[in-house]
Amino acid sequence: MLGVLLVLHGSRESSWKEVATKYAELLRRDFSIVEYGFIEFNTPTLREAFENLVRKGATEVVAVPLLFAAGAHFKRDVPRLLGVRDGYCEVEGKRVRIAIAEPLGVDERVAGLLAERAKQAIRTPTA
Repeated sequence: MLGVLLVLHGSRESSWKEVATKYAELLRRDFSIVEYGFIEFNTPTLREAFENLVRKGATEVVAVPLLFAAGAHFKRDVPRLLGVRDGYCEVEGKRVRIAIAEPLGVDERVAGLLAERAKQAIRTPTA
């Protein structure tokens, strides 16, 4: 069974947890097992979230980064924090296949949302 691990950077700001929770809920429309984890600052950690997916029955996992670009966190830290070895991670004696999806990158759908936010901000300026 496929598990989805939503990967977020994390922050000292508590709003990151809410963003993670809401995106996980949205992804559950398409996938039955979804967890989220943070690279730093928040919990659960990436590894904790991965282990939760396996405990819930995931036999393979795809990590989906809620990141815009493939920087050091994406290329170095995500695999290291998960414990990826040759495309697999071990959890409680089980060898589980893991794939890491590409970051969001440049996408017209995201640009459309950015334009929408910009127009919204002009209509409702802050003090």
